[in-house]
Amino acid sequence: MTEIPGYGPRILNLVEAAEYIRVSKKTLGEMAHQGQLPCNKVGREWRFLRSALEDWLKGTGERRLARNQTGQQILRASHRPELFEKSGFRDTAFAQNKNEPVHRWTPWIAGFSSSFVQGVFDALLPKGNSRKRVLDPFAGVGTTLIEGLKCGYDIAGFEINPYAYLACKVKTGSTGISPQVLNKRIENYKAFMKESLRKNKAPKSSPPAGFKSREVFFSPKVENKVLFTLDFISGRKEEWARDIFKLALGGVMVSFSNYSYEPSLGRRSSSGKPGIADADVPNILSNKLSEFVADIGYLKSITDRNDRNADISLFNQSYLDMNGELAPRSIDILVTSPPYLNNYHYVRNTRPHLYWLDLGVDQAMMKKLETTSFGKYWQTVRSAPVIRPEFEIEGPREIIRQLRKINTDKGAYGGHGWANYATAYFNDCVKFLAKTKQVMKKGAPVVVVIGNNILQGIEIKTDVFFAQIGEQMGYKTIDIHKVRTKRTGSSIVNSSVRTASKGRAAELYESAVELRAP
Repeated sequence: MTEIPGYGPRILNLVEAAEYIRVSKKTLGEMAHQGQLPCNKVGREWRFLRSALEDWLKGTGERRLARNQTGQQILRASHRPELFEKSGFRDTAFAQNKNEPVHRWTPWIAGFSSSFVQGVFDALLPKGNSRKRVLDPFAGVGTTLIEGLKCGYDIAGFEINPYAYLACKVKTGSTGISPQVLNKRIENYKAFMKESLRKNKAPKSSPPAGFKSREVFFSPKVENKVLFTLDFISGRKEEWARDIFKLALGGVMVSFSNYSYEPSLGRRSSSGKPGIADADVPNILSNKLSEFVADIGYLKSITDRNDRNADISLFNQSYLDMNGELAPRSIDILVTSPPYLNNYHYVRNTRPHLYWLDLGVDQAMMKKLETTSFGKYWQTVRSAPVIRPEFEIEGPREIIRQLRKINTDKGAYGGHGWANYATAYFNDCVKFLAKTKQVMKKGAPVVVVIGNNILQGIEIKTDVFFAQIGEQMGYKTIDIHKVRTKRTGSSIVNSSVRTASKGRAAELYESAVELRAP
């Protein structure tokens, strides 16, 4: 392969080219197939000239399609096109992250794909040498933040859930961890577990106080191994080692518990699955950590190419409570996905992680997380007095009026409860947009992935209403991109609890609402 001194090969394969221009392999493959950049197909493999990609990135040359002598399509010296069509952004499905380095560390019930975030950056952030700062107010397990780091941007994230915050903290700080040292800690863990289990002694750690589940979470044999693992973690002097082992344990613990995601956390027995009587916890966790080692090397290879260290600001708190953490007009782009109006109980889904990983929670903290999360939970507002709208948009106000008239005989479980829930959700949208207005640069893009919902048989087009609220507050709506249909959750919102008639069919979708800050 021909090398360019100081730059590597002159001809790149798909993986090398994707890494070079900082998009995912899947994204680049789609662009090559659609003739959006200079490339050639040799047999079944794409090949790229580094110099042609450089010209394409600079926007030089004339874009025209041609065919080579074998009839294969080539795109010669092109201008740089948009990375997605005007009709919408890329698919947001978080499932795509399951095989992506770093993103695959933590299963998450809701989120968006790394390729979606990269596409937004590529299309909406102006190119140049000026520093860019990316914000995710609902950071989840850090998809937006990691993609920002890979691009060399400064990043800021807010995450109220301590387990998700741990994921953000470990992932974004992982480039400061030596893969060699982590490998040594993994070997230390294996030796510790082998010795502890051989001696058949009792672990020092105990099951977390205050944690209860309808079914025993870990079987006795599994629990014993988990407790020994916690002994090892608590004995580490380095904070990074404790954190990274906790995150790895959090990533695999449900797999050897008597619970599973369907997609919400529930008993295995309820979905017809047998319980887990025993599992090789040390081997499962060590394999997960070895995955971390490989991915840290990958992330370091990318971030080391950036000409400076990125500034990382993380806050384990609600974005709606932000008060001076970010400077006014300091954010170049916001990409996020707040909780949807579908009543997923994110706190409950991570309850085992919060307790078993000793993340500082108790019943009071759990209650606070439930009542201060964006959009609230139906369970926390259904019995409250009538919640009044803090917005003037007629669409959602009319739906709230309709909800209050449905099943009035059921009290908090009827229309009153659901109307309170919808009102609280849109009130939080107002608060979110008000906070965002303070920190975004003038005209900066705000991209919010959000889904529609069905409450008591009434469809609520949350994306449209969100954009309308934004316009009322001075934002400009650029587009509402429908990025996904039949999203996860149809089994929940089509239940008799959520709809006026059991079994009612409805299409669920996700949209990326693209706004510009005032």
